[in-house]
Amino acid sequence: MKKEFLTHLWFSLKDNSVWVYFKKYHDNSIIEVDFENQIIYFGWKIKIYDKDSQKITKPEDWVVFECVDRLLEKWYKSEDILLEKVYPTWRWTSWRLDILVKKEDKAFLMIECKTWWVEFEKEFKKMQKDGWQLFTYFQQDRDSEFLILYASNFNWKSVEYKNEIVKIEESYRETSNVIDLYDRWNKFTKQNGIFEDWVKSYDFESKALTLDDLKDIKETDASFIFNKLLFINFPQ
Repeated sequence: MKKEFLTHLWFSLKDNSVWVYFKKYHDNSIIEVDFENQIIYFGWKIKIYDKDSQKITKPEDWVVFECVDRLLEKWYKSEDILLEKVYPTWRWTSWRLDILVKKEDKAFLMIECKTWWVEFEKEFKKMQKDGWQLFTYFQQDRDSEFLILYASNFNWKSVEYKNEIVKIEESYRETSNVIDLYDRWNKFTKQNGIFEDWVKSYDFESKALTLDDLKDIKETDASFIFNKLLFINFPQ
């Protein structure tokens, strides 16, 4: 299935190989996927914390890979993309942000990638409850303009994705800790504005949904939608 996924993303077999697929992008950067060794080479322009390649060890690695491909297809520059950016948390521990995108050498997008439905929904619940990972990352780098929870899925015919986007307001940058940041947050997220066709790279333009955008609710959607409703503060 993963080979069909790569073909759908316009990856091609490397010359004289049956295992390595590659794709060249607008800035001449190249990403290679080695199925034999289960390694993704993101090229020398895309920085990974302490290495030049990513070992494929879990399903989430494919989500990160697809998101990077989506960014490059939208003409983000390879040199502005950092993977596994390390941020300290507490008690001498640290977390790694999946994708950091810079704009004019400052943090622009902080993207946390999760697998479709279960892990995405679990992380979104945590974010709605106390801010969790993305808010912790932002406290370490307050130049960021958008915090994004992202997931994608290949269903044989197309790649579908979803995201919950927190737009950073100026008052959020004045916070001293994650709790203060969470309290100032209005608890609303955007579901479009970064990856859509109408948005230029390094820009944001969110649009309200129309009737044409609506889709039939699947059984797997129901619990996710119900849990989002629980966090809406309705007027008394």
